[in-house]
Amino acid sequence: MFKSRTSLVAAALLLLSFWAAPAAGIQLQEATEWIIVAPAGEGFSVRMPVKPEEQSDRVSVMGNNYQMRLYTSVDKASGMIYMVAMQEFPTVAGALEPSKRLEQFMGGFKEGMVKSMGAGVTLDLMPERELDLKGHLGHQYALSFSKTHGLVRAFDGISRMYVLLVAGGDEKNAGIGRFFDSFEITPAPAPVPQPTSPN
Repeated sequence: MFKSRTSLVAAALLLLSFWAAPAAGIQLQEATEWIIVAPAGEGFSVRMPVKPEEQSDRVSVMGNNYQMRLYTSVDKASGMIYMVAMQEFPTVAGALEPSKRLEQFMGGFKEGMVKSMGAGVTLDLMPERELDLKGHLGHQYALSFSKTHGLVRAFDGISRMYVLLVAGGDEKNAGIGRFFDSFEITPAPAPVPQPTSPN
């Protein structure tokens, strides 16, 4: 049910790993004037160091296409890469227990990333701890791929899943805390599915 296609995330990670890997060990000044990213109708708000690049795709879920959006912000001063992925789901997904819904989504998310990255790239996404964001279940994961390390947080928004990803650092970095702590799930309209086109 939750086989998430994550080619956008995987492509962005592969391209940006070439920047993050050498920069990860460099402690430079972080961006001071972060911006608020709160796309209309997507049900979230977060602060990012610079204006993110936006990518969109539609993912087939239960016979219809649902919106997936990726926001990528590269802070060249610190060498950190910040991403937010938003994936819509049908309202029937709300019938599942939040823990089951999130577990299934993240299983598909990791599987999709591994497939999209192709042979020769090892990706590890290790669960660290459970999170609670004002009643929304979440999980934190340690991420490693190529020579890059980072953190991932995923939150269940019932009709949407949110994945926050940082590459090039760990929780000791103030920018990561600022990014994660600024994330909020906000009211949003129900996702509008589009019929899947026949092949």
